[in-house]
Amino acid sequence: MDSSNGYILLLRQHYVTDRMVQSLSKQIECSIFVADSTDQAVARIKQSIPYLVILSGTHQDWSQAFVNRLRDTIKPLGTTIIALTQSHEPNWQLQEDHPGIDGFLVEPISNDVLNLVVKSAVAKAIL
Repeated sequence: MDSSNGYILLLRQHYVTDRMVQSLSKQIECSIFVADSTDQAVARIKQSIPYLVILSGTHQDWSQAFVNRLRDTIKPLGTTIIALTQSHEPNWQLQEDHPGIDGFLVEPISNDVLNLVVKSAVAKAIL
């Protein structure tokens, strides 16, 4: 696995707005890979390690088994895994319920917040 060619992996379980993909591509110099399935995401990670993994969909889509599979695939490197959630989600999940996820962001995400998350993930992966 090659970590020198970092990228952002965006796993869209149900949907990802084109606005987010466009915003990411304008703000960062690394590439973005959009995966439509967990198997596709893991296969891509095995080819090269991303700086940042963004999980979209509802909290039911982020099974602990899948997050553990992601973490096992990217060990020991410092890839950041964040999950997107909707502000209207009736059941907010506690961070303790998803120990493999580094954080949650509420959509819609401002460009400034997205830029900071990307910069932080890149810095963490380089260390």
